[in-house]
Amino acid sequence: MIRIALAGFAQGYYAVMYTRYMARLKEVEIVGVCDCGEDDDYVRECAFTTAGEFAKEMNAQLVHSFIALLELKPDAVLICCETAQHAVLARAALEKGVHVFVSKPLCFSSCDTEMLKGAARGKTLLCGNPLKYEKGMEELYTRLHNGEIGEIYSLRVMINHLAMTKQAWERDTARSGGPLGTYGVYLFDLAQWLTGQKLTQVYALADNYGTPEISGPDTVKVLGRGEKKTQFTLELYSAIHHDYPFVQVEAVGTKGTLITRYDNYATVAQTQRGTVLGALRSSDMGGGEMEHFLACVRGEVTERCGLIEMDYVARCVEAAWRSIDSGRPGTLDVKGECR
Repeated sequence: MIRIALAGFAQGYYAVMYTRYMARLKEVEIVGVCDCGEDDDYVRECAFTTAGEFAKEMNAQLVHSFIALLELKPDAVLICCETAQHAVLARAALEKGVHVFVSKPLCFSSCDTEMLKGAARGKTLLCGNPLKYEKGMEELYTRLHNGEIGEIYSLRVMINHLAMTKQAWERDTARSGGPLGTYGVYLFDLAQWLTGQKLTQVYALADNYGTPEISGPDTVKVLGRGEKKTQFTLELYSAIHHDYPFVQVEAVGTKGTLITRYDNYATVAQTQRGTVLGALRSSDMGGGEMEHFLACVRGEVTERCGLIEMDYVARCVEAAWRSIDSGRPGTLDVKGECR
C-alpha cells in the first residue's frame, strides 16, 4: 500500500478531486487530512466541505498542522494549500523522505525553486500542470516531436481562465501570484514542452480589463523568441465572460500547421493535402496527473512537470513582470536563468 495524505484545501476542487481519485485505488490508503490550521468557513468556501467531513469521507485522521501530518508517516503527500505556502511545505516533506505532488503552480518565485533544489534530490516532486495530461495536448506533443509539420516557425498558446477571486487569498497577489503567477505554468511550460525550446527573450504587455478585485493585471500577452528562433505568442485572458475555449494552441511549421482547441476536436491538421479533423476529445486530466504521480513514486517514470520545469516557469514569470514594469524586453539565457 502507498500511504498518501492531503495538505490543505485552498485549491478547492483539485484538493478533493485528487484525493478522491487516489482513494478509489486498491494500492492507496489515505492516512491523513490536514486543514493547515484553517477553520471550517475557510475550507467550506474553498472546497464545499469541511476538513472534518472530508476526513470522515476518506476514513482518514484529521490533523491541523503539517508537522502533525508528517508524523503520520505518509509515503506521499498532496499539497493543495495556498500557493505561497507550497514550496515551504514541499521542502519539509522532501526532507522527511516523503514524495510530493503540488497542485498548480508550485510557486511563482525563483527564490522558492532555489530553496527546493537540494531537498528534491532522490524523491519525487511532481508539480501540477493538468494540460500536460489532456489528450489533445499529448497528441499535439507527439506529432510536433515526430516532425510532422517540419521546423516550427511559431507557436501560439491562448489560455482563457477566469481570475481566481472567490477567496481573500486568491485576490491577494502576494499569496496567489495573481493570474500570471497562477496560470503562467500553462503558458511557459506548455510552450517549452511542445517545442523543446526555452525562451531567450520575452516582451510582455498587461492590464486589468474586468477584475478590479485583484491588485494587478488580469490579461497578459507575451511575445517571445526561442532558442532556435521560433517565435512565441503566449496569451492569458482572465476577464472573458462569454463562451470561449479554455485553451487554444496553433503551431506553424515549414510543412503545415497543427491546431488544438480544448473541448473541441483533439487536433486540426492543415496541409496542402487538405484539412483532417481529429476525434472529439474527453480527458480526465486530474486522474492523469494522479496516475503519473503514482508511477513516479513507484520509480517507473520521471516527472513530466518537475522542479526543473517549474524553476524555468518561475524565471519566465519574473522576466515577464520586469518587461511589464519597464516596457522593455526581458532576457533569459538558454538555461532559463534570468540575466
